[in-house]
Amino acid sequence: MSFINVFKKEVRWNLKAFLIWTAIFVAFALMYIPITDQMLQRSDEIIKLLDMMPKFIRQMFNFEEELLTRPEGIFGSEGMSFVYILSAVFSSMLAGSLFAKEFEQKTIEYLIVKPGSRTTVYLAKALVMMLYLVALSAVFVFSITRLFDIFVNASYNQTILLGFGLYALSVQMFFAGVATIVAVIGQKSSLNISVSIGLVIFMYFGDTLSNSFEVISWVGKLSVFHYIPLVKTIVEERVVVGNSILIMLLSLGLLAIGMLIFRKVDVKV
Repeated sequence: MSFINVFKKEVRWNLKAFLIWTAIFVAFALMYIPITDQMLQRSDEIIKLLDMMPKFIRQMFNFEEELLTRPEGIFGSEGMSFVYILSAVFSSMLAGSLFAKEFEQKTIEYLIVKPGSRTTVYLAKALVMMLYLVALSAVFVFSITRLFDIFVNASYNQTILLGFGLYALSVQMFFAGVATIVAVIGQKSSLNISVSIGLVIFMYFGDTLSNSFEVISWVGKLSVFHYIPLVKTIVEERVVVGNSILIMLLSLGLLAIGMLIFRKVDVKV
């Protein structure tokens, strides 16, 4: 089967899911951004309440005083934490749809006996995945920048909002790479979703806990979130572009490993 035929098929079959997830991301931004000004007006009350919480609880959910006095900080604390989790789920589901479902439904047998190599099939599917990941991140960035422009009257740093989109794309690509490898090896959609959700929880909370407890500080270094820190980005008003690019390159490396496995893996009966 030719590259373009596989590409068109996957674009068409996954378009509905992409549109649903796009609506989810936009709706999620609509939950937070319109109330930003009201949150800023009540920031003193919120800070007093946070002072009563243990430090590690505040760090776990990015409830830092400096964040709650800035418009981008309010969305970038708890809001972006959930965006990270949603990104991992979307990526794993997309990888499952592109790869694992083909094995589950035995349609992969039809593809690999057609003219064209397994590499061609894999690259077409991987390109569709990258297309949808970039498109979702672009829509996410457009929605939050426009919503900030419409609803937020306080001054804010728009570069930080663009950084949120870059971070979301980095997370999506990383978990897409992981989920693709799991999908090709395990050949089951449920497995790669479970692994991806478990990994994102371990990495996210592992990173936050490592900031509070020195004895497990090494755990944070194993987390992708350690290298795209939300709090540091907002407080220092500096997007960690270099680390984001490195994460994306690592993700492409994972996809390359997935291709090598895909070329040799047997279809399970």
